Order: sequence, then C-alpha cells, then structure tokens
Amino acid sequence: GNSVASLFNGSKQLGLANGPGFGWRDLTVLKLGVSHQYSKDLVLRAGISKGDQPVPSGETFFNILAPGVVQNHPSLGATWATASGGEWSGFYSRAFGQSVTGANSIPPGFPPGYGGGNANLHLQEDLIGISYGWKF
Repeated sequence: GNSVASLFNGSKQLGLANGPGFGWRDLTVLKLGVSHQYSKDLVLRAGISKGDQPVPSGETFFNILAPGVVQNHPSLGATWATASGGEWSGFYSRAFGQSVTGANSIPPGFPPGYGGGNANLHLQEDLIGISYGWKF
C-alpha cells in the first residue's frame, strides 16, 4: 500500500502502479463562479470551491511534503480594459485553514529505533495575482 514503511523498502518507485505515494483519496469538488460585466471596461468575478478531504489520517507523514488539506476557498477577481487595448486582471483567494490529525501515520521502527507516532498537518493560504495583457 501507501504506508510509510513501503516508501523506504525499495520494492517500488514513487508513482508506479500500486507503488508508494501520498495516499490521496478521490474526491468531489463543487465549484460555483459568477462573472458580471459591470461596465464596458470592467468585469467583476467571484467564486467558491468546496471539496472533500483528500488526505487520510493514516497518510499524514508523507504528506508533510505536500500538505494539500484545504477544502474550501472563496475567490474575487476583476479585469479592467485600458483605453490602449490592454487588460489588467487581478484576483484574491482565501483557502480557509484546515487540519488533519495523524492516526498511526509514522509506523513503529521509523526511524530505526523509534516507536512511531503521528504527523499532524495544517494549511491555510492567501493568494493574490495581478497580470497585464495586450495584443500585438
């Protein structure tokens, strides 16, 4: 399976079929977005994304590398067309904080001589983007 012990036994490489990996679950993500032409030069946008938790509690140790545990985030954005034909676009998105508490995610004997334990994950993000585009 995808246990920590299988990561280091050398039997399979990461990414191979039935090989070790992050142990992420398949999930359903619901997204809703709206766009409104506020004026001839300004478009306003808003959206929300809501998903299930992809990281099982028994897989938290390896997921320290990519703690993709956030599930819900709203976004706001806009595009403003300039008189010269260019466009400024920007957005802000907030990924609300989410935690996953490990359950036997570090097996006994890893690292050698230790008794195992748990790795707990938490992630929260604020994202901002600004871009400028033009036609040749």
